[in-house]
Amino acid sequence: MLLAGALALGTSTFAQAAEPAAADVDRLMDVMRMQQELDAMWLQVEAMQAQMLDRLYQGELDAEAKAEVRAKADRHTARMREALSWEKVQPVYREVYRQTFDATDVQAMIEFYSSPAGQRVLDKTPQLMANIATESQQLLVPLLQEMAEDLQDAISAPEERDLAP
Repeated sequence: MLLAGALALGTSTFAQAAEPAAADVDRLMDVMRMQQELDAMWLQVEAMQAQMLDRLYQGELDAEAKAEVRAKADRHTARMREALSWEKVQPVYREVYRQTFDATDVQAMIEFYSSPAGQRVLDKTPQLMANIATESQQLLVPLLQEMAEDLQDAISAPEERDLAP
């Protein structure tokens, strides 16, 4: 019995699934259109950000202040976009996929996403993500408005303390 257990343990290391080749993961990322999806995501983020800022400061800012807020938000988004550019995230994605999936999984995903059904899923993914973003934004707007009010209170509180007798 002990020998059978030792043999089972010994063979389990040989039965481990093979790590996928980097080239296969790259092929999967190509088939899944990951770079194009990342680019499309940034367009959605920028549009969502503009809508959120409009809702958040609706009627509270004059045109000049609104332009300043937009410019600052655009600068931050550009910095995030650079930090998360395809050139920077592709090696990270490759390594995460290699750590998460074995060679069989990667081949199965390549086959699926290369198929007509997989291509339809990929075609519909941007709309799915846009719908999720819209619904999420509706959940966040009240929280962001509350946060803006709290920040405004914190900013104006020192001025009010200075004016107190």
